[in-house]
Amino acid sequence: MNWESYSNYYLVGIKGVAMTSLAQILLDAGKRVQGSDTPENFVTKDVLSKLDIHIDDFTAEIPANIDCVVYTAAHKGQFNPQVLAAKERGIPCFSQAEAVAAFFNEKKGIAVCGVGGKSTTSAMITWILEKTGHAPSFSVGVGQILGMEHTGKWSNESEYFVAEADEYVTDPTAPSRGEPITPRFSYMHPMITICTNFAFDHPDVYKTIEDTKTAYQNFFNQIDPAGALVLNERDRGVVPISATTQNVYYFGSSETAHFGLKLDEVRYEPGKTIGTLFVRTTSQNQVPTFTINDSNATETYELSLQVPGVYNLENAAYAVFACMLAGVPVADACAAIAEFQSTKRRFERIGEKNGVLYFDDYAHHPSEVKNVIAAITAWYPEKRIVIAFQSHTFSRTKQLFDQFVAALGDAREVLLIDIFASAREAYDPSIKSDMLVAAVAEQYPTVQIQNLKTIENLANYLHTKLHPGDICLTIGAGDIYKVHELI
Repeated sequence: MNWESYSNYYLVGIKGVAMTSLAQILLDAGKRVQGSDTPENFVTKDVLSKLDIHIDDFTAEIPANIDCVVYTAAHKGQFNPQVLAAKERGIPCFSQAEAVAAFFNEKKGIAVCGVGGKSTTSAMITWILEKTGHAPSFSVGVGQILGMEHTGKWSNESEYFVAEADEYVTDPTAPSRGEPITPRFSYMHPMITICTNFAFDHPDVYKTIEDTKTAYQNFFNQIDPAGALVLNERDRGVVPISATTQNVYYFGSSETAHFGLKLDEVRYEPGKTIGTLFVRTTSQNQVPTFTINDSNATETYELSLQVPGVYNLENAAYAVFACMLAGVPVADACAAIAEFQSTKRRFERIGEKNGVLYFDDYAHHPSEVKNVIAAITAWYPEKRIVIAFQSHTFSRTKQLFDQFVAALGDAREVLLIDIFASAREAYDPSIKSDMLVAAVAEQYPTVQIQNLKTIENLANYLHTKLHPGDICLTIGAGDIYKVHELI
């Protein structure tokens, strides 16, 4: 896709976080943008309202002046009626992944992939580069980066483009037609790739973990030969790495890690998570001529965050290291990240009502759920903490059922609502939230757990059963966050 060839863009599904980010990029590039979506409000409503973009519903006819249509995997993707009508009119149509990659590949791309931490780490890298004067272009798939005006930005002068690299596919219905899948990140050719964690996810399109490994391996092969791949040392040897990937670095806590955290030095203060970052380096030169010292000599730095959890310290460590590879001194990167305020729906503090403190998080993979429960427990060890969880997609809930049970078993009090039925898959009556309740109750009898079915029931419970001093954390990638509006 050559984005410069078109002037008037129409984004089908514009309210999604990734599409809203793209809309901002297109506007920065001097393009005119319109779009369509469902009438309901999304987490992007505040950003979109500032952009003053006209938004139709899906029944509208695409305006005559439109010369490019972009669609997402949601809302039937390339088979959305508006997209089909555009194709009949001869209007070029591209996936959101193709469109973002068209911008990304014009810069030195910093891509963040992996299960858990993509959005936060991307936002942290963007934050550091912004605050240290590097003015990157970027696309971060969140409703808002707190403390920043945009979630997407384009500048002709920027050297780097920061973006999430998602292993999910452009068309989840392809397997049903016997067609190969196309991972969203397959269009990207990064200079630096960060892989926070490798894990099996998206069982609706990846049937086995071997399929997932193949997708990641192919993506890693697309890194610039002079660039860098940064992996978690837990994944060393798990995903095959091509011989063309010359510079591979590992995050961890062992003596063989190139950078990492001293886990025995993590501590918590009111509103802060503090750790010690170590980096084994002899110089901080910019890609492609950076050098890492493989000896045991280390430099250490205090890493202080305004967000909780060891997993966020890990995200921050990745971000600092990525920015070091991009030429930012580690001390400057650490100073910048200390002011990072998080993103919307990533351990977001919603507010306080009747003495109850409410948080919200997008976690939807069992490892993410486990991490965020551990984080809030570490911050508020003496408080009553109520976890409200909505599982996302039938296929993920079924495939990773035992892992979800183990993650929820770390909580003290859990409220479920029914599984979020994503538009990308069919209803599956063989898996229900009630089954999670039964399994958790059997395996973890000290956990208080029940299924309240609906957001309305959840809002009523929280309003009537919580007391001053209690903490509530809503978790899930569906629409559970809407309960805060009802409260």
